[in-house]
Amino acid sequence: MKRVTAGLSLCLSFGLAVSSFAQDKKIKTGLTAEDWAYKLAEGVTSKEVTYFSDGVACYGKIFFPKGFSSTGKIPGVVLGQGWAGTHFSIEKYGARFAERGLVAMAIDYRGWGSSDGFISQAQPSVTRGDPEPVRDDKRFAATKADVVLKRTRLIPMKQVEDYRSAISYLQGEPGVDPERIGVWGSSFAGGNVIVVAALDSRVKAIVGQVPAISGKNSPTGPIPLRGRLLEDAIKRARTGQGAEYETGFSVRRMVDVETQQTVAEYRPFHYLKAVGDRPVLLIPAEKDELINNKDNAYAALDVLTGPKKLIEVPGITHFEMYIGQAFEISSNAAAGWFREHLGVEPKSETARPASR
Repeated sequence: MKRVTAGLSLCLSFGLAVSSFAQDKKIKTGLTAEDWAYKLAEGVTSKEVTYFSDGVACYGKIFFPKGFSSTGKIPGVVLGQGWAGTHFSIEKYGARFAERGLVAMAIDYRGWGSSDGFISQAQPSVTRGDPEPVRDDKRFAATKADVVLKRTRLIPMKQVEDYRSAISYLQGEPGVDPERIGVWGSSFAGGNVIVVAALDSRVKAIVGQVPAISGKNSPTGPIPLRGRLLEDAIKRARTGQGAEYETGFSVRRMVDVETQQTVAEYRPFHYLKAVGDRPVLLIPAEKDELINNKDNAYAALDVLTGPKKLIEVPGITHFEMYIGQAFEISSNAAAGWFREHLGVEPKSETARPASR
């Protein structure tokens, strides 16, 4: 097991502890447009693309390294942001990965950022009393109807699906080696990439930054559905829409109360063993005020069985990871991990599994 200190909850319904460090200094509570800023390195290019996830058009931005050729075979990485986040704040990581010789695709989930929203009919057209299932005779129908477009729907397993759809898109990009795909996720998406890897054998390398890998202390069986969450589930089933609440860090958004149920049921920690022998790098912030590193990154490292490494960036809080020297450390460490484990450069001795 490799643990490194670099050179320098989401305190909502998913049960991550808040550090007492929050009382010792003024905490950076989110990211601004200034924090998103980056410059493409010489020769690095990018393009905006549309990928589809369960039929919904979603936004992606692909970064290409200097000298990229559509006839080559370069490893690719899909990047996703965390709780109520969008591609804007992680493009800089895609740009850095491309600078280091990788193809990188930063995505927005369905209903977030520049992606389209979830679509439903405004007026149901359910038929009743049919003697036989004649509606099924015609699979596709072009028709005009009023629809409802819902944005900022925050359902973890939907985000996992979006990652997997983006992987499929990136595999089809000329010049990308479909056999060498990695996933990168920050904050809440640090748990997403564990679940994606556990479910999808196409993932060959994983990096989680300030990762929320929740579920260590939760039961293996179903989470009880009771009280307000049960009432909301019943309301959604009978009316099509439940209650809402406000959440977010960099920007506040309204999401469904359904989010609280699905997050409680979402336990990335329980998927760790299914990652198997694939390499995982975790990069926590030493003073993270949103995530209990002991129960998340460090606990996950103990369960993972393949090549693994933990780089704790000292002296910083959660959102400080995205800026300044911490960004340099975390982005270059991630790029180096992907380069090593996606076959761009020889593997080091430290990449091998180790015991305590």
